Amino acid sequence: MHIIIIGGGGVSYELARYLSDKKHDVVVIEKNEEKALRFHESLDVMVIEDNGANAVVLEKAGIKNSDMLVAVTEADEVNVIACMLAKHYNVPITVARIRNQEYVGASSVLTAQQLGIDIVINPERIAAMEISKMLHFPDASELEYFHRDRVMMLGVVVGSEAHITDVPLKKLPVNPDALIVGISDADGTFVVPSGNDVIRPGNKIYLIGKANALKDISSRLHNKRKIVRQVTIMGGGLIGLQLAKLLEDSKQYFDVKLIEKDYERCEHLCRQMDSTLILQGDATEIAMLEEEDTERADAVVAVTGDDRSNIVVALLAQQFGVKKIISEVMRPHYAPIYKTLGFESVVNPRILAASKIIRLTRREDAVAFSILQDEKAEISEIVLPPGSKVANKKIAEANFPHGMLIGSIIRDEEVIIPDGETVLLPGDNLIIFAIPEVRVTLEQCFAQPAGKSSRDNLYKKLNNNLEE
Repeated sequence: MHIIIIGGGGVSYELARYLSDKKHDVVVIEKNEEKALRFHESLDVMVIEDNGANAVVLEKAGIKNSDMLVAVTEADEVNVIACMLAKHYNVPITVARIRNQEYVGASSVLTAQQLGIDIVINPERIAAMEISKMLHFPDASELEYFHRDRVMMLGVVVGSEAHITDVPLKKLPVNPDALIVGISDADGTFVVPSGNDVIRPGNKIYLIGKANALKDISSRLHNKRKIVRQVTIMGGGLIGLQLAKLLEDSKQYFDVKLIEKDYERCEHLCRQMDSTLILQGDATEIAMLEEEDTERADAVVAVTGDDRSNIVVALLAQQFGVKKIISEVMRPHYAPIYKTLGFESVVNPRILAASKIIRLTRREDAVAFSILQDEKAEISEIVLPPGSKVANKKIAEANFPHGMLIGSIIRDEEVIIPDGETVLLPGDNLIIFAIPEVRVTLEQCFAQPAGKSSRDNLYKKLNNNLEE
């Protein structure tokens, strides 16, 4: 695919890096010389230093033959204009980062489609929703829902008391509602397991299965189930604001405090909130945390917008004995630091946003796509096309590559946890867990050529999930 990305920020970089690795034809437009230089030096993409909301520049980038335009600059107006121009050139799919809901909200005079935008994306809201899921399901360090929340992917660190440790997987009792699809150890080694692999205490395991079953399995991997009621949010930026509003609107009760350093921002937050307690102060100061009884919090969420501040907040919360600590990480190279310090629950808004866009570039008929936090694996939900070479075959006979597993099949609204004898039927929804290295092989197994009509159907399906 020929894809134009406008903007040189974090989302753009993660997206361009992934797409260039997958051999897509990528053009990045960024007018800031320093930001453009980063793409020049580290990625195999074409870079144009100019304004992406300009028809002449877009023509230079190949807009007439483009399959997708992604406008993710910091300015909503630039993103809207770029998408409107792209539709003038009949680009099939346009994606815009929009923070101001006045452009696309219920009160907007024009709809997103009238503005030329097929998919509206808001990285901060996506991150807030991810954190909200973690607070509702505190045993997990990572989780993702598929097929209208019927199927769940769960990442959880195994406690020393869990009965599944130090035993080959093939000797564990078979659970008909869940499948272990990945194991990651403290050194960062990741495997898609076979029957001879062994889970050790402290390993993070990834399971796919029926949502209700995984909730029960997760609680049995620890001494007792965590329950989160009192939440302290450190940082009142866009993620902190969105998260507080999500928790206020939740059916589950949360007692929420939000600590923000800037006085004027605190006043703005007070006008936005109904029940959240807004406090002005520095979340990295011990005296502030002591004064606000941080040791009584069930969870602390560090979303200050600065990686170093988030690390300090996480360490202080750990010293106060907080059991659930969730942190935003903006730069991927900071992620290993959290793992070294023992913090498993991290959220990268850029990777989350990029993964939402990446699913539109899949050759197969994908309806969902997610990347693990450490980017060791990808989880896709696809509809098996009739023309696929594995259709009507048993899984054991499909010759799938090592490094992938089909975690679940949804057939006629029934969730099936497959084994080698399960036959794959056209129209099945498959939840596939795979390491990135086998992506090309998977596309050959599952994909059939996708014309414009099928791609139109794809972004219509995704629109319900991506609009913010």
